[in-house]
Amino acid sequence: MENQTSKHPWFWISLAAGLGIFAELSIIRIHASYFQLFAYFKNISLLSAFLGLGVGYALASRRTLRLYLVMPLLMLEVCALYLLRFTSLDAVLQNPVPENLTLGLNTVGIWHLPFTYGLLLVVFIVNAFLFVPLGQLASMLMGRIQALRAYNWNLVGSIAGILLFSALSFLWTPPIIWIAVTAVGLALFLRQNISHLVTLAISLAAIICVLSLPVGPGNEYYSPYQVLQLYYWAEKPYEGVPILRANNAYYQKMLDLRAEALEKNPDRAPWTAYYFFPYKFATNPQNVLIVGSGTGNDVAAALHNGARSIDAVEIDPLILKIGKEFHPEHVYQSQNVRAIVDDARSYIKYTKKKYDLIVYGLLDSHTLLSGNASGIRLDSYVYTTEAFREARSRLNESGVISLTFAVLAPELAQKLYNMLTSAFNGVPPRAFKSLYDGGVTFIARNHVDTAAETTTKEFQEITNDFALHSLKVDESTDDWPFFYMPIRSYPFSYALLLAMLFIAAFAFIRFNLGKKNSEYSFPAFFLGVGFMLIETKGITELALYFGSTWFVTCIIIISLLLMAFLANLYVMKKGVPRPTATYILLFLSIIIGYSATFINFSMFGHEVGKLIMPIILTLPILFSGIAFSSELARKGTVGVVLSSNLLGAMLGGILEYNSMFLGFRALYIIAVAMYVLAWLVTMRSDKKTVHIQQTASL
Repeated sequence: MENQTSKHPWFWISLAAGLGIFAELSIIRIHASYFQLFAYFKNISLLSAFLGLGVGYALASRRTLRLYLVMPLLMLEVCALYLLRFTSLDAVLQNPVPENLTLGLNTVGIWHLPFTYGLLLVVFIVNAFLFVPLGQLASMLMGRIQALRAYNWNLVGSIAGILLFSALSFLWTPPIIWIAVTAVGLALFLRQNISHLVTLAISLAAIICVLSLPVGPGNEYYSPYQVLQLYYWAEKPYEGVPILRANNAYYQKMLDLRAEALEKNPDRAPWTAYYFFPYKFATNPQNVLIVGSGTGNDVAAALHNGARSIDAVEIDPLILKIGKEFHPEHVYQSQNVRAIVDDARSYIKYTKKKYDLIVYGLLDSHTLLSGNASGIRLDSYVYTTEAFREARSRLNESGVISLTFAVLAPELAQKLYNMLTSAFNGVPPRAFKSLYDGGVTFIARNHVDTAAETTTKEFQEITNDFALHSLKVDESTDDWPFFYMPIRSYPFSYALLLAMLFIAAFAFIRFNLGKKNSEYSFPAFFLGVGFMLIETKGITELALYFGSTWFVTCIIIISLLLMAFLANLYVMKKGVPRPTATYILLFLSIIIGYSATFINFSMFGHEVGKLIMPIILTLPILFSGIAFSSELARKGTVGVVLSSNLLGAMLGGILEYNSMFLGFRALYIIAVAMYVLAWLVTMRSDKKTVHIQQTASL
């Protein structure tokens, strides 16, 4: 392979880096699509990729490159998970997190933990082995040219890989396409070895065959966020009703709420009562906002109740498309309906319209942002006290908010009650339990509702159950947006798993790198930890200003890589600056970023906030990038520095879980501690280098 990549090294470096990050994004999406377990422990896929790539970079000159093993390992991993998701074990491999007992899935019993944690551990190790050759390939290629130039092309390739995966996500392509693209990239490096190409082709063919098996319910579609399954109910009373599943869990039935349909099927009467209930409190509304409009049931109810203008906001464009095509009433085709693809929080924040009724539809998402490292779910920033205040500001004087949530524990309902009370300045909402599906509907408005008790055959008022605040819960906020955790508590179940993974990672490194101390860059390691924490905080904070959409996340990650590129370019052109100046500027930028999280820049105009916040939140990456490129220039060994940096990023991904107890602002404080360590070891290393030079001159 050395001969075929000797010409145009910049191209091959970029291709290797792009291939690595493309495979990383693909495997993260595949894991989360096949098992929601990976969506809750979302960093497992990312951390294992970092581990494999980090070890691979360290092995550049110490082991034969076995790039031909990538596709067989990918075949083993993908095919096993794909077939496992349709077995009876699927119910066991769900949510083992007692802190998040209300995630939307029943928490498994303690006897199931060996299965759930065992699966995560096996996938973690196999996936790490998969990425070792990819890291080794990139490191070997980068070692052929000057370190800073090589790193520049590595960043260019990484950005290209993200753009390619984002484009395929935009086109709603399935995993077969992502894996085929990965195979093509590998083939370009293996093209001179027929046996390796045959191995690759056989592995790819096996993946295509397995993933084409009709083992799941209905047809599968891949949106930028999740896998959707569409099929029809075969038994009464829902016979012939289109059903949509998201990430292998029930999502929504597409219901016909017309009077003639009800006459033919009287047993479907609860459907109409369920979706019509908000209009008992907001009669004849002119303007209605539906956030999380899904496939269109809430939209149909608004049309039947005389709404003249309906704004239907849905974050997933594919769910909206399915609703347009398959909803029996074709509600999205109505002239009274404006379908909007956007994040609910973002739309509410920036719209200037006022509404008579705001209906919260199916927003109990169990999906993380595509390829993100922040741990926030699509609905994380919809269910916070600040979000409800913003929604209240979009109501007319007599406007109403109707929020229905299918709760699996009373603590969640208590949280919603408390948060709505706070958002409406102490005016409590009314709460009603649906006898149809057990969900709770909250009706909130600007004044105390003195109407008589509204208990019907389908709904029972339970406001008094929450008025006494007998259940201890913590309100979700923009800094602590973990709605599915009833109270702030240290995630010990996460800590247990992360401890297991840490031990496994240590054993993995010892197995691959040996017991002898390898050359290592401690500054790069601590810079990697800090970068991961700052990146996470940046994504979560910018999601508040631009929305928690996959496109926004893509732009943010690319912006961070561009900052690293500019930092590296600066060091190439200007030389290595003094560490003290670099780190002082880094600390100042973090302090500014931390302080900015307490300021609502939207008060100066929404466009001002959109302009200022990205600059403030990405500025630390520029200075940390200068520090990293300076270390790369001093060390001169690409493999050592990048390996240390990636392994540090892995530790950063583990430390990020502290936000579940401390909040996201605390990540800044942890990052500062890591950067202080990077500064200290850099200064110590420089003094040692100066001492050696002085000794040599004598």
